[in-house]
Amino acid sequence: MPVMLEAITNIDLSILHAIRESVATPALDALMPTVTSFGNMAFVWLVAAVALACTKRYRPYGIAIVVAVCFTALIGEAFVKNIVERARPFLIDPSLSLGLIAPPPSFSFPSGHTASSFAAATVLCLAPLRPAWLKAVPLLGAALIAFSRLYLCVHFPSDICGGIVLGTACGIAAVFL
Repeated sequence: MPVMLEAITNIDLSILHAIRESVATPALDALMPTVTSFGNMAFVWLVAAVALACTKRYRPYGIAIVVAVCFTALIGEAFVKNIVERARPFLIDPSLSLGLIAPPPSFSFPSGHTASSFAAATVLCLAPLRPAWLKAVPLLGAALIAFSRLYLCVHFPSDICGGIVLGTACGIAAVFL
């Protein structure tokens, strides 16, 4: 492993262990699999897209969510994961194998759940939602889904950062296409 990647991985592992040691509780162990499931196949975001598409005013934003989520899947899942080929945290450090969810079979970088969540949240933040504070709701949802991936030890923090960057870029691109 190249020195820089090894250093990043060591920092990432330290953060994951800190989360497990200082934040983990039985209640969160029960809750986080449900939180992460909202990001499965971008389900919650596609439901939001359909709801928006049913209104004339927000239809372009509903379509933009679908486009943004498809961009993240194409770029992140089909290309980047298969180029980077980063192993998941629980494969590098077996003590992080929690058994709270089924271990994902794909590579780790970037986080697809995080990318699709931030893609949709970015689109919604660019929509003319009223009142404006509603824009915080999708951002909080995206952040919770991203945190759940860390809590469940299926992603490194740098995978989450990569997902945030990819998702935000795809969300912006989808709105301004």
